[in-house]
Amino acid sequence: MNSPKISVVIPAYNAEATVAKTLESVMAQSLPAHEVIVVDDGSRDNTSDVVEKFAPQVRLIRQENAGPSAARNHGIREATGDWIALLDADDTWWPEKLEKQAAHLADDVALVHCYASPNDCYTHDMTFESLWVHNYIGTSTVVMSKALFEELGGFLEDRKYIGAEDYNMWLRLAGSGKRIVSVHELLSNYTPAEGSLSQQIAKVIKAELLNVDTIAEQYHVAPEKVRKKKAALYEEYARALFWIRDLPMAREYYGKILGSQPSFKALGFWLATFLPESVLNIRRGTPQAA
Repeated sequence: MNSPKISVVIPAYNAEATVAKTLESVMAQSLPAHEVIVVDDGSRDNTSDVVEKFAPQVRLIRQENAGPSAARNHGIREATGDWIALLDADDTWWPEKLEKQAAHLADDVALVHCYASPNDCYTHDMTFESLWVHNYIGTSTVVMSKALFEELGGFLEDRKYIGAEDYNMWLRLAGSGKRIVSVHELLSNYTPAEGSLSQQIAKVIKAELLNVDTIAEQYHVAPEKVRKKKAALYEEYARALFWIRDLPMAREYYGKILGSQPSFKALGFWLATFLPESVLNIRRGTPQAA
């Protein structure tokens, strides 16, 4: 049996410090990729120079800055494989990642992924319904059908979706009727984005809420499921903001939960956001902690 042709597509923006390690992890795969494409999305550093050192094994494409979705779409359009493996320019793979996923590739499969975090412990394959509840799929864990991806129109390139554009695609792939296969192993290493967590949350939740509305309209999701999904998103991000002690923004999000799906838990946290930070930190045992 011939090995499937898997094209690796890596969008890169100002990634000179990390992209070499990323590419080394691809070169070390026990099942070699059909091809490796890096799309430099208008970097202002030496990303392209670093990538060019991997030629001819790696193909470099340059474009003006247009965002990660546009970069991924560009790379996938140029790819010649039947399957697309996505990888971000600051993440890495374990050597057997592609080999273990390739064993599950078939005509009735839309996407194969693996655990994205050491904390992942689910044992089921994904469906539209399970993905609607929670996005279990990390971008750098994905191998997906190029034909189905193109049939669905690719990633949404509107920058308003940045932070949720990948989740939008996984839901659309799941909504196609083809299978989402989960390999229940950690085969990739994710690197958290730098920058202010509060700013990231404020930006991403807007994209997440827009994505909920977009998918709900496209797949006729019941209004009650939409309401619960939005409340769950606010709770997820409110909890993160509370933990880093961005109390004003956490208060805003808990307030939204109380307005749509009231609970004593949400009320308790909302009230706690009015307490002095020094009081909240007593429970951590580190009064000086941020």
